[in-house]
Amino acid sequence: MAPFLFVIIPLLVYIPMFGYETYIAFRRVGKPLDKGGEYLHATWESTHTFLILSVNYFVWLYSSAVVAVGQAVFLPLFIFGLTFIARAVIYTYLFYIKTSTKATPVLDLIFAFLHIVIAASLLYTVMAAISIMQSNTYQPNELLPALLWPGLVLTIPLISIPLYFLYHTKSK
Repeated sequence: MAPFLFVIIPLLVYIPMFGYETYIAFRRVGKPLDKGGEYLHATWESTHTFLILSVNYFVWLYSSAVVAVGQAVFLPLFIFGLTFIARAVIYTYLFYIKTSTKATPVLDLIFAFLHIVIAASLLYTVMAAISIMQSNTYQPNELLPALLWPGLVLTIPLISIPLYFLYHTKSK
């Protein structure tokens, strides 16, 4: 398997999961809060594990490209980070601190739109990284794929299967 697939596969698992989180965030705008209910708390950590795995694989396999990519995507990653922090603060307030079940449409909309900013920042980062990787000859670390296979093969079902059942049972 080509080393770049270690970066791509977790990203391809992350995208639909984050897309579903975004859908849920927009669907709940203006509705009374039920302390998360539909916005499944487990997805916060589990979904983003795939993004972290993808970034880790990139750094491990293409360490020679990290500086060039990092310089090219500093601003979108900075925005991504700030947005992630803002989303985490609002998430904590909405689902753990707020005591009223009264709808908060403005805060709900901000929370939902932060998902769009995160997605746009990530898309720009991925596109810039792909462009840099194609225009230069960064060689992957060829020793690591054999060590990384078990982690990739085990991580996907260990996280995806429980999340599937969680989504499936919560949507009924």
